[in-house]
Amino acid sequence: MEPIRLDHIPTERVGLEGPRKKVVRNPGGPRHPNSDLHSEDLFGDIDFVVDFAKDREAVLGIDPKLILVVETGPTPAVEDEKDWNRAGLRVVDSSARKKVIAFSSDPEMTLFVRRLNAYANGPQGKQKNAPFNSFFDGIDHVRPYGKGDRVGGHLADVLRRGEFQAASVLDLELWYPGDTQTASTWLSDVRNAVTENSGTVLDTFVNPTVGIVLLRVQVSEDLLDELLEVDLIASAELVSGRAQVNNSPAEYSVEDLGGVPVAADSAPLVGLIDSGVALEHPLLQGCVTESVTINDWLPDGIDRNGHGTAVASVLARGQLEPQLLSGEWDTPLCRVLSVRVLDENNELPPYRLAAHELEDAVRYLAAQGVRVINLSLGDLSSVYDGDRAPILAALLDGLARELNLVFTIPTGTAYPADYAAAYGEDFDQAYAIDLASSDAARIVDPAPSMISLTIGGSVGENRVLPLGTRPVGKKGWPSPISRVGEGISGAVKPEMMVAAGTLAQELGSWGLREVDEAKLLVADGRPSSTGVLTHDIGSSFAAPVVARLGAGVQSLYPEASANFIRALILQSCAPATDFTQGVSGFTAGEREKVVRKASGYGTPSLSTSLTSEPRGAVLYAEDEIDMDDVHLYALPIPDSFFQGRRVDRGISVSLSYDPPVRARRLDYLGSRMEFEMVRGLSPNDAVRLFLDEKISGAAAGAGSRLSQLSPRNRIRFTPNKTVRSQGVNQLGRYTWKQSLTRLGDGPQEFLLAVQNTRRWAPKRSKQSYALAVRFWVDELLPPVYAEIRSRVPRVQQRGRIRP
Repeated sequence: MEPIRLDHIPTERVGLEGPRKKVVRNPGGPRHPNSDLHSEDLFGDIDFVVDFAKDREAVLGIDPKLILVVETGPTPAVEDEKDWNRAGLRVVDSSARKKVIAFSSDPEMTLFVRRLNAYANGPQGKQKNAPFNSFFDGIDHVRPYGKGDRVGGHLADVLRRGEFQAASVLDLELWYPGDTQTASTWLSDVRNAVTENSGTVLDTFVNPTVGIVLLRVQVSEDLLDELLEVDLIASAELVSGRAQVNNSPAEYSVEDLGGVPVAADSAPLVGLIDSGVALEHPLLQGCVTESVTINDWLPDGIDRNGHGTAVASVLARGQLEPQLLSGEWDTPLCRVLSVRVLDENNELPPYRLAAHELEDAVRYLAAQGVRVINLSLGDLSSVYDGDRAPILAALLDGLARELNLVFTIPTGTAYPADYAAAYGEDFDQAYAIDLASSDAARIVDPAPSMISLTIGGSVGENRVLPLGTRPVGKKGWPSPISRVGEGISGAVKPEMMVAAGTLAQELGSWGLREVDEAKLLVADGRPSSTGVLTHDIGSSFAAPVVARLGAGVQSLYPEASANFIRALILQSCAPATDFTQGVSGFTAGEREKVVRKASGYGTPSLSTSLTSEPRGAVLYAEDEIDMDDVHLYALPIPDSFFQGRRVDRGISVSLSYDPPVRARRLDYLGSRMEFEMVRGLSPNDAVRLFLDEKISGAAAGAGSRLSQLSPRNRIRFTPNKTVRSQGVNQLGRYTWKQSLTRLGDGPQEFLLAVQNTRRWAPKRSKQSYALAVRFWVDELLPPVYAEIRSRVPRVQQRGRIRP
């Protein structure tokens, strides 16, 4: 049964005519209540900054720039960059670590000082607060951006140990000044400084869409010391290789495979960016159309490591072991086009920027008609620390929006030694809490990519392990080698999890080891191997399962947008297993958060993502919404929801959109979308309710009208709106444990409101999005699909709703 198409109720333009929603910064009062004393401290900071700037001389022929670090409170003092511009400062970076980086073209900081003087003079006339009080109350200190701010963690360790080598390769990130012409000038200045002082520029990269300027260089330690004093440089980090999980010996031959079907010529083409593919592998013949390299540093697209071949086998065939044991092979859902970007060690060349390599590969695949791309790779030296968006993640977000692409990315590989102090007797049960709570096990770049689907690994089916060992974790728990969220701004990352294998714990010694019985079966593409299959472990083999689901959606809906594909995949997720049960010390909210950090919204299903069924009706919508607007959808409540006293029934809503992003903005996303659902209200009242929520609900610290609605009138999805709306791939669920009560004599329906709030996107721009809704009922209740399908056209044939 196919999903049911939805259209939002036609409305007049429902833009926000009141003030933008404000954030109550200091609900407990001002952080600096005495403006006179606080301004005195800030004047001292400014005097030091201005004197520091005056004393600076050109470094490597590059004139100094006044780059400031503004230490703020828990959040930046002002979210709108225009307020910083009015103070004479151009924001070039912001951070969750309580700081804003700003560039001043005026070494005297005239406008900033003028505002500070007004603030220092205190309230004027009938004013309650000093002028610019909210701006300066959120600022603690101002200081120059210095050498210590530029040095990356790995580089700092190497310099501290005195182990820097002249052959070392470094990545330099420059500030993005806001326009491409200035960015090009700054890039040219630094490039010339390196080459004119016996250094080597290996690669450069500029992406103005997301605001990234990079150089990869080889320099001496003396030249590095001078570069760290150049104001145009935001950061410098040492390029390091990636650790890899070792593969296991192969045990299967070609004869064990039997006859395997090939992909149809009409099957969607899915992209793979990895170490290449062994084209002659019997599992991949008739599935991989080509494996290429598009840069001259690699001789061809053939896999000389084995990783890409293993990933390709999952992408083309899905989970191999059930099919091998049954002898019944599924027809591939897609054909695979591989672009090799990694060498035989699964690494990029030292002279090539990862951003450059990935953008080239993505654009090549998009030009071939690819819509879904799997990247089972990550930078283990770039663990996301909750700060601004990592470089590769921001790049993929920009490309996903520009090219209408779906990216599937693994969380990365974690090592228990990184997040567990010891492997005690109960490690096989207790590890998951340690994993989800550890900063050392957070996702790695590019997994924080907001628009991409990030996939974690889970423990698969229970297996019989070798004597003297037991599996780490239970079915559905996070794999002990998978990484965890959260993502940028607290977004739900990973969004979902798929089986990735687990480790074994030795009884008695309690040590950990890899055993084939606990791993996944994948194609063996290692050059030295004589077999065709092997066992391996890692979230690298979870991500292609989701890319395969994306291909399945695309095959049914060839013209569907990337947003639509992501929304249907999200909608198919079954809730994650709660691995905190039996562990004391958690509130219900804390349990949800811990599970969500490791498991996201749960595990996706191929059948649920592609079809409706009698007791599970899927409805969908694709649309564009104006900035600061609301779309309203009327959803008929099936009669089954009013029958049966103690039988479960429920609804889930998924939303995916692709906002513009900027890597170093105060707000990473150009707009934010969210959804809510109510019942028992007229469409007119619902529209007014959601508009009031945006305009006045929080502006004066007043109670929210939405939060005051009765539980009968508001569907309180899990997770709540605050949690799910931090990301662009959102899913909310609600289950009724007993029948609903009818409200009034009119049509019984839910009203689903989808809201778009502008942050910095152009005012007159539109935001594309896709929505999927699923009604489901227990098998003891009557089916719902046919009823909903017949009623949807009627509830949507309304007159215009006026705000």
